[in-house]
Amino acid sequence: MTDIVRCAWVNNYKQNDLMTAYHDNEWGRPFHGEDNQLFELLTLEIFQAGLSWETILNKRANFKAAFANFDVDRVASFTEIDFERLIADAGIIRNQLKIKATINNARVIQAMHHRHENFVDYMWQFTDQQVIDHAIVVMADIPAKDALSEKVAQQMKRDGFKFTGPTSMYSFLQGMGVINDHEINCAFNLNHA
Repeated sequence: MTDIVRCAWVNNYKQNDLMTAYHDNEWGRPFHGEDNQLFELLTLEIFQAGLSWETILNKRANFKAAFANFDVDRVASFTEIDFERLIADAGIIRNQLKIKATINNARVIQAMHHRHENFVDYMWQFTDQQVIDHAIVVMADIPAKDALSEKVAQQMKRDGFKFTGPTSMYSFLQGMGVINDHEINCAFNLNHA
């Protein structure tokens, strides 16, 4: 039986089933689901800043529990009591700015909903609903940010989002499949399979 070819970065995590499952089933797949799920990915990306994605995935269940299963309306209604609960929660990353940003971002998305807009469409508008395929040959070809993530970060800041800089937004766009950075020989690259 032949080994399944995956992106080179996954090989660094062969012993972590969560990382392999994330790569195989979520990363780079065009996401058109519910806003709560996309809010989860945004939140995880924000908490990942300065840390490893493996650390975040290992704590994903804790984040879900702490942030009301990423229900936008519930998180938008978090109070100072909730903030204090989160700061005391050793199961998550207890960064005050990231926690405040998450609550803020839920409120921004909730405001979209009040205008009969949604977060998923908001994110896909930046590429006119198109996947940007970078046809990655080797992992070294993947940038930390690009002109698209700069544009997205600037607009999100104008629209009230917090902790959404160009590097985090590049990773977020990869995660939700707006940017396809699977290596071209990866079995999970939907554009080159």
